[in-house]
Amino acid sequence: MRRPLVFLIIFSMIMASSYYSPVGAASSVSSVLTLNLNVTVVNTAPFPKFLVLNPSYVVTVYRLNNNETTPELVSNPKLQLNGNPGIWLMPYETVVINLVSVHTQTYSLPQVSCGGEGDGSNLACGSVVPPFVNSPYSLSARAIFPVLDGYIKILDYEGRIKLVMTPADNSPTFFAVTVPVLFSDGEISNLNPNPTMTYDEYKDMLYEYSGFQRKVGESTQVVNASTNLFQLTPKLLTGVQVSVPTVEAKTRENYELPIWIVYSTGGSVEISYDVKWSEGGG
Repeated sequence: MRRPLVFLIIFSMIMASSYYSPVGAASSVSSVLTLNLNVTVVNTAPFPKFLVLNPSYVVTVYRLNNNETTPELVSNPKLQLNGNPGIWLMPYETVVINLVSVHTQTYSLPQVSCGGEGDGSNLACGSVVPPFVNSPYSLSARAIFPVLDGYIKILDYEGRIKLVMTPADNSPTFFAVTVPVLFSDGEISNLNPNPTMTYDEYKDMLYEYSGFQRKVGESTQVVNASTNLFQLTPKLLTGVQVSVPTVEAKTRENYELPIWIVYSTGGSVEISYDVKWSEGGG
């Protein structure tokens, strides 16, 4: 069903001072991505196993009311084995590992190019459409927990992902953004705020917004969440490399990529959502 060209725009209500970038100055949007995930693992062996943990993350291990955090993993010799930071898992023990990852990135907004030398030509250079600024990467149980051990297994993971977008120069910005992380086996829910549209609808909107018609017979790409590359356009390809799987996880096909159309007058815009996966599919 074709939607009229009336769509929800997320407005950043924090007003900036009356400042505008000089003509020709590049604008950009900075982002802060925070992943907060709880990963449940179990040692199915009848003997203790030492699980090496990545000290790059802020890690908290929950077990028997005794929390072990990343600084302790690095500094406490009792929580190291052969110089490797980690934790001991007792026979048949189940623990919850909380990891927090924060990543920052800046996205440049495309500028409309104007030719001419002020000789009376090129009075107008074009119109501004909301450019798609980011491209999601993929995570899964096997990517989060690529442990090549037949006894230590991941049972489930759940958490919340938050993306904060802020115009770098406090000038008005108009752009489109999607979820920063897709989970090929996990269930995404509770997107806040509600998405403006799907990726397919965004492509249709660009044609309508620009006053052009889509070519007859032009195909629309479908996002296949079973791969770690999301082919949005030839210029929007990204992904993460995964190791040999320890869990055969079900994938979710034909995921409709959510899109937010953002008009910001200088304040930050926050997008967040939940994710959940379990080995049994519940």
